[in-house]
Order: sequence, then C-alpha cells, then structure tokens
Amino acid sequence: MIYEELIQLDMEAKDSEEFFQKMAEELKSKGFVEDSFLEAIKKREKDFPTALPIEPYSVAIPHTDPMHIKRPFIAAARLKAPVKWNEMGNDEVEHDVRFIFMLGFNRSNEHIQLLQMLIENFQKTELMNKFLTAETEKEYMNLILSMEGFDTEPKSQAN
Repeated sequence: MIYEELIQLDMEAKDSEEFFQKMAEELKSKGFVEDSFLEAIKKREKDFPTALPIEPYSVAIPHTDPMHIKRPFIAAARLKAPVKWNEMGNDEVEHDVRFIFMLGFNRSNEHIQLLQMLIENFQKTELMNKFLTAETEKEYMNLILSMEGFDTEPKSQAN
C-alpha cells in the first residue's frame, strides 16, 4: 500500500490543482488509478476539502471513490513551498499545506481507520519535524511505517 516510488519530496506545485495533475499522472503511469481519477479527485476535493488544521503543520489527505482506484496506495508528498488548501468541514477557511497524503482505496470505508491513525500521528510534533527534514524517499517512507498504528509492509516496486 505504501511504495517508495509514490513519495515525492520537495515537490513543486503552485496550488492543489497542479499537485493533483502531477500526482495523478504519476499514479496513472504506474497503474494505480483509472483514467477517471484526476477529475474525480478534483471534484471530491472541491465538494469535500481535506486540509486538517493540525499543529504543528496543516496536512491534506485527499481521497476519492473506490471506482477510480485500480490498486490501493498511499502517495505522500512534501511540497517545496506550502499551498493554500481548503479545510475539511469548513471550505471557507484555507490553510497553508506542505504535507499531503493521498489515499487510494478500492473498497468503500476501507480508509476510515487509516485516516484516524494518520490524524493522531500528524499531531506529534517530533514526527512531523522528521517529515520536514527527511532527506530521502526511503527515510520518508520509514517515518510513515513507524507511525503508531501503521501495520503495512513497505513496497519497493510500484510496477
């Protein structure tokens, strides 16, 4: 579910739209998503924004319906510079987001337990500072795998 090849460090994106475009291309090229994924995730984000105003850093956790996913995944990105992202449950508020964990599930409600675990871990300042300073995709992946409650084995080949 977590693949080193789906981790992007210091990714450049001027806004969430550009982020979605880049990440969708990557996921599609590696066989994780259907052709419908890009439009579906943009629509879902517009209707149900995913930025979490968590201290010390706001995090976005975009995801969409299972019909657009071929293989389950977590795609993680640390942006080079924060982008504005609408708050979950309050789309009139924007947050500066630098960390994005895009979730792809091919079964309904499979993501709820993972979302809860991620949110709990994102509140840990020491862990989030390590995400900020991780130098390699492998180090970043190992930080994800070290999260309390995370029990998925790492994958080194996305193809």
